[in-house]
Amino acid sequence: MDRTTKSESGQISILVLAAAIAFLLGTIAIGMLAEVLVAQQRLNAKAEAIALAGALELEFNQDQACVVADEFSTTNFGTQAQCVADTANIEILLSEPNPNRFLSVFLSNIQASSRAGIASDD
Repeated sequence: MDRTTKSESGQISILVLAAAIAFLLGTIAIGMLAEVLVAQQRLNAKAEAIALAGALELEFNQDQACVVADEFSTTNFGTQAQCVADTANIEILLSEPNPNRFLSVFLSNIQASSRAGIASDD
């Protein structure tokens, strides 16, 4: 009985070490995902701002709405926006490289789109 106790006495430290490593790896994975989610939300905010800038121009000069949105995008964010406008709406699509180099293997770009339009008088 004394031998069995001595031979199993170091196993708990291996289990604690394995649990600590699993906890650290989980924390790293959550941190990487959080980095991508924050970048996605920032890209969404940029797309919203660009769409609103284009929508302001859409009310008065529909032909220049995408030009104004692209100008706003380049001036304020240094990015090129893909723009589609019709008589009452403007839609913006932005794409940026994934900021996390490990997750960029699986998800190379993050994208955001936004739509804004003229309020109706109905």
